[in-house]
Amino acid sequence: MLAAYRGTTDDSGETADDARAEVSRLMDGAYGAFCPELSEVIERDGHPVSATLVTFFEDMPLIAFSMTAPAWKRRGLARAGLLRTLERLHIAGHASVRLVVTKGNAPAERLYESLGFVPC
Repeated sequence: MLAAYRGTTDDSGETADDARAEVSRLMDGAYGAFCPELSEVIERDGHPVSATLVTFFEDMPLIAFSMTAPAWKRRGLARAGLLRTLERLHIAGHASVRLVVTKGNAPAERLYESLGFVPC
């Protein structure tokens, strides 16, 4: 998580401890109940390189985090993870999903728009 966001518009200078605390917040329900069965983690050589993490927040699925390790960016992994997650959500009967993106995070905005997400 820390490496994925380092140097992006979402980088606020967090430390490794801050990143661990954020993962703990996710797992402890700060963004709703974590849904591992709907989430996607992509590994290469036994290491996670991209993840789409889903929670159930305010009666709707939420893509709480979408991240890719720097060395693996621009290879379609975030798109692949999101597409697998969206398929799982569809199969589970969810007609909509929400996410939050930092305004100005152009790569993420383009990706989400290309997948049919609209600002609200």
